[in-house]
Amino acid sequence: MTAQAEGRPDRPRVYEPRANAPAPKVERLGNVREGSAVLLAKVDGRTIAYVADEDDGSIVVVDIDDERTLSTFRPGGTPSNVALLRDGRLIASLRDSGEVVVLSGGGTERSPLTIERRMRVAAEPVGLALSPDDATLVVTSGWGRTVTTFDTRTFERTAEHAVAREPRSVVVSGDGKRAFVSHAVGAGVDVITLGASGQKAKTTLALGGDEEVFSKFESKQARVACQGFALARAETGRVFAPHVLVFTGDPSENSSGYGESAGREAEVFNVPVLDEGTGKAVGESLRLRAGFDHRDSRCALPRAAVVGKAGLFVTCLGENSVALFDADAVNPHDVELRRFSVPSGPTGIALDEEHERAIVWSQFAHALTTLAIGDGSDTVRPLALSSVTLPRAMRVSAKLAKGRELFFSTKDERISGDGRACASCHPDGRDDSLVWSSPKGPRQTPMLAGRLDGAAPFGWNGDAADVETHLVSTFKRLGGTGVAGEDKEALVAYVKSLRTPPMSLPRDVASVERGKEIFRSADAGCSSCHGEGGDLPDGAKHDVKSRAASDLQPGFDTPSLRFVGGSAPYFHDGRYKDLKTLLTKSDGKMGHTKHLAPSELEDLTTYLESL
Repeated sequence: MTAQAEGRPDRPRVYEPRANAPAPKVERLGNVREGSAVLLAKVDGRTIAYVADEDDGSIVVVDIDDERTLSTFRPGGTPSNVALLRDGRLIASLRDSGEVVVLSGGGTERSPLTIERRMRVAAEPVGLALSPDDATLVVTSGWGRTVTTFDTRTFERTAEHAVAREPRSVVVSGDGKRAFVSHAVGAGVDVITLGASGQKAKTTLALGGDEEVFSKFESKQARVACQGFALARAETGRVFAPHVLVFTGDPSENSSGYGESAGREAEVFNVPVLDEGTGKAVGESLRLRAGFDHRDSRCALPRAAVVGKAGLFVTCLGENSVALFDADAVNPHDVELRRFSVPSGPTGIALDEEHERAIVWSQFAHALTTLAIGDGSDTVRPLALSSVTLPRAMRVSAKLAKGRELFFSTKDERISGDGRACASCHPDGRDDSLVWSSPKGPRQTPMLAGRLDGAAPFGWNGDAADVETHLVSTFKRLGGTGVAGEDKEALVAYVKSLRTPPMSLPRDVASVERGKEIFRSADAGCSSCHGEGGDLPDGAKHDVKSRAASDLQPGFDTPSLRFVGGSAPYFHDGRYKDLKTLLTKSDGKMGHTKHLAPSELEDLTTYLESL
């Protein structure tokens, strides 16, 4: 029974500590050192689940054995992952407040959770992992494009590494020497040498297909990795990186849709295997298999992964399932062993090997589910949670909940004909950083979250007066039949409600102010099209001499600059890799910035990154 079905009031139980009550004994379940949306522990001998509930901004503590909620703790931010130190203290990443918190107490009736310490990190902390000796905490910051390490004895910052866009999951090697970091967008896994500094501390392992196998398709289509939300580490030293390979089409040619693939899927599930000792791929694990017809075994939106005795478990958002793959196979994605259907929105999974079960957290359905993983059956049993319901956030109305389901659905032929979801191109409501072939020319995926208000018309050529109209052409290009009526209203409402990236205070406020003045100056001419604040475009088409060979029209709509610092590359065909390149290479075609001194160019870039 889910919390929604029980119909109890949204009032989490609050427990007061008993006078002189002894501290609970909190122990890890297994040797799990990675953060997750759901984490299992032994508390005074009972199996307890800690759930990072992003919708409600709370950490929910559930007794798995008794199937009841013990407590709900709101840490003052939106928890994304939780991890457990060997001494029983809980660590949580708060993605909206830019903090990592350390909590003690266990969360039981006699010992509620309390915050011991707060640590500031770069914007949007998500992933957490601990070294084998528990001495080092590794934190990924998605929007901040940073990996930060802390000494867990003092919780002082020990290092900070700049990485590529949207880092998410992180695992630490068994010898504690390397951290592996996945990315929601982009084509690589970062390998960071812990304790080192400078450029030599980080290398990037590119994920993609084998050139020889790929060439058999006789196509120029680009293929890159995306949806790298999850990593999982096995005690054997293998690191699994579930993601999808994306086929964007040839941008120099027009296609009938977005990334036309001659009847094959535009996105293919893939699981490269990395060796934690060498930081390199194992065998042929990066080889792109020749078949594209695995529709029944796809996992288009992998979101969480864990390795156990039975194999590699991956939660598949969009189709609401958990897939089990052979963790010993060279290419695990080719050897699917079992699949479980679970409630909507599976974003976390944890294993209880002793009782041969997995616990799955489904954020959309707001439900915990147990999977029987040791008897060969496909038993799925919702936890009753009979004592206290999991509270639901007030902002998730029935309309927004329906819109969210549609946004992430990979099985709705109204949206696409090949299993793509809205979230396939817009992870977390943002953009995939890719340029797709289309009927009108190359088109980079635009960011959605926080960019719709005041940004009409829509589409790179400004052909749609509103979002509803733009969706019609989008579904058509994806091969979908189209969404109408209340479902379309719900989808649009959800897209407009998407959580915006958390903004952190600029390190150099004075530089931002100087950059703002340059942006507004008549010499630069930026604000003549983008407005004085950068986020209110003029709503007009302009020919800035950016037409590509396959573009049908020379004029392009002025885009919003909100969050522009985190949405590289730039222009409709992604021709500029970063803001500085854009500002210098487009001079005279779009504003005048090439004449700026290096310091002025730096100030203008800093200002744009603050929008």
